[in-house]
Amino acid sequence: MAKALSAFVICLALLGMILPAQAAPPPRLDFDLPALEGGRLSLSQFRGRVVVVEFFATWCGPCKRALPKLDSFAKKYASRGVSAIAFSVDQGGRQLVKPFVARLGLQMPVVLGDVKWAQIHAGVQVLPTTLVIDPRGRVVHRFEGSVSEMHLASAVRPYLAQAKSPVPDEAKVKRRQPGDPRFVDLWVTDGEQLQGKDGLYVHVVVNVTDLNAVRGLWLALDIAPRNGGQTKTLYLRIDDVLTEYFVMFVACDQFPPLGDSPAYVARVSILNEDHRAMESSQQFPIAAQCGAGGASYARSVPEPQKFQAPPSSSQAPPEMSPLPDRDSRVVAVDAAQGRIKSLAISDNEVHQDKPGVMFRVNAKLGDLPTDQGLWMAVNLWPEDAQGRSLSPTGDAESLYHRVDSTFLDDYLLFVRCDQMPELPEGGRMRVWLTVLIGPQKSVVARSKEFVLPRPCLLASQKR
Repeated sequence: MAKALSAFVICLALLGMILPAQAAPPPRLDFDLPALEGGRLSLSQFRGRVVVVEFFATWCGPCKRALPKLDSFAKKYASRGVSAIAFSVDQGGRQLVKPFVARLGLQMPVVLGDVKWAQIHAGVQVLPTTLVIDPRGRVVHRFEGSVSEMHLASAVRPYLAQAKSPVPDEAKVKRRQPGDPRFVDLWVTDGEQLQGKDGLYVHVVVNVTDLNAVRGLWLALDIAPRNGGQTKTLYLRIDDVLTEYFVMFVACDQFPPLGDSPAYVARVSILNEDHRAMESSQQFPIAAQCGAGGASYARSVPEPQKFQAPPSSSQAPPEMSPLPDRDSRVVAVDAAQGRIKSLAISDNEVHQDKPGVMFRVNAKLGDLPTDQGLWMAVNLWPEDAQGRSLSPTGDAESLYHRVDSTFLDDYLLFVRCDQMPELPEGGRMRVWLTVLIGPQKSVVARSKEFVLPRPCLLASQKR
């Protein structure tokens, strides 16, 4: 009990630093905001229903416990004219909120708002705050902090007789629930080419939003002759759990010997950080004659991604040497992998009057097109002194740098100190780089991980 109370007090205090005391919310409330799953959602669409709006943030512990209870309450009372909406005040948008919502298994709609709107228009001073709105759009109850089902039921009961409208189509959300299959679709297109090699594409639509990709998450493709024989396994690293559509290229010379089999069979599995299969697709056939064609590749889908085997050991990534002084501030990092040939980091940098950290990268990108988009991303994962994650969502914060020309191999990536996630005393930042291509930002290269013990140490002295 004391622990829960402590978390609640901290949650109130953190929001209190942002929101000064405000007047009570107006008798009527409306908004028109982006919905988590796409499109927009407004309160006016719910006229004729009782609506319970809960204001939350991903970093708020009491919110994490309260939201599933509200979701369950809304399902119980849905047939009686009650709907629930979760209102996020996070600044990170979908990248931050969607994995959080997926891990909680919420089925109610979520809108992406901000702290200032909640402050001015709804009088929110603490999190969670719950408002009950009657069928005519009037705010009739307000609860600060967690609210019990009994109190919510008492608040909505007087208005149930007036709640006659159906649930608006825009509020109907279908999210994956624990136990639901992760694999949504899977198909193969043959007769393809990539970098002068004949092969085929394996297209996979899979839901991994609620999983943690920082420590390691892969798709593994197993290919074997139908009548038995050698199995060839190819791997694809998943860096962004919001991505659902993956395209894998398999060169014909990557297939195992066919023997006397008439064709191959294959399956795709999701591997966790220990390289253990969490879920596998059903087996599917692949024709014996790779590269023979029979299907065409739709160029409107993301650029094909290359396979990358998981690391052969779980050895901890190297830590950077401490920055000795301002004259020798560039530190080489043994983090090269694949296309990324070398990497060095320097603190005490200033760009456009902002202090920060400069990443000097040598990478071979000359064969990659830039017309559909090409980026390098600096991925930041905060940890405490014992190496425990400090990420509120279980995902890294990614900062994207557009690559407009691949004529040269040297690239400078600047990260401002105010873009770095905050660290406690003794904390450190785990970092890696990725190269991404196409509209869906498909990952085609990834560096090793390394650790910055004191990011922005020297740069902060210039502030």
